[in-house]
Amino acid sequence: MYMKAIVKTEKYKSGKCLAIYVDSKNKVNKLMITLAEAGFIVNYEPRYISGNYEGCFLCNSENAIRICCIVKEKSKKGNESRHAKL
Repeated sequence: MYMKAIVKTEKYKSGKCLAIYVDSKNKVNKLMITLAEAGFIVNYEPRYISGNYEGCFLCNSENAIRICCIVKEKSKKGNESRHAKL
């Protein structure tokens, strides 16, 4: 599978998180399925959290992998889009 993504390390509870940002909910779902089938342990299935659509895998008790898509919201005028805060 090939897709463009932005990869960052972020704080996660008592450890670190590898956050992978893709550009659509569909890509979040596909990547979650691919990693789950490869044997990664699902912490939570994709859902909306703080303006993101994301799912998460546990690597160990301190680290995780998050697959995220920033959800674009339409302005009240309907002619602009803005990104939710990270």
